[in-house]
Amino acid sequence: MNLKDIRLVALAFFVLAIALRFLPHPSNMAPIAALALFAGCYLSGRVGLVLAFGAMAVSDLLGHWLEVPSMGFYDRTTMLTVYLALGLTALVGVGLRGRVNLATVPLASLIGTAIFFLSTNFAAWLDPQMGYAASWEGLTSCYVAAIPFARNSLIGDLFYSALLFGIYNWQIVPRLNRAVSPTVSNSR
Repeated sequence: MNLKDIRLVALAFFVLAIALRFLPHPSNMAPIAALALFAGCYLSGRVGLVLAFGAMAVSDLLGHWLEVPSMGFYDRTTMLTVYLALGLTALVGVGLRGRVNLATVPLASLIGTAIFFLSTNFAAWLDPQMGYAASWEGLTSCYVAAIPFARNSLIGDLFYSALLFGIYNWQIVPRLNRAVSPTVSNSR
């Protein structure tokens, strides 16, 4: 499989990730982190980051313009932290290169979910509009309040990672390999 084919598949996943953010879904159960993980694994670092950030940015921008609830622009620090978490998830994907299997993809997905949970909720705690006390108790309250969202993130990240990596590795790669493999004739 060549780089052009991989980029075409990633572009299709990119468009799908944007579209899926607009369909009704539980909070934080979206394909963006899975796309970041996939792009980090199979594309160059720069292209992977562009796809991960781009899918989030395009859907945030469209969500803002279309006035979709819970999409669009919000506290700058929190928003930058969301994008940083996606970038770090793409870097986790880089660590998956050459190691993709039924154990490593869910583990990498779990790591990405943990990065997102820990970093974005720390940023939410720092946001005075969120109303958390600037204390250990306030930080703890922020993380406890975020547990249902973390559960949704984990479910979504695992599901969409299985979907993206599964479709790619068990459907697309074999078909492309068959398409480029020379045919062997048994006739003499």
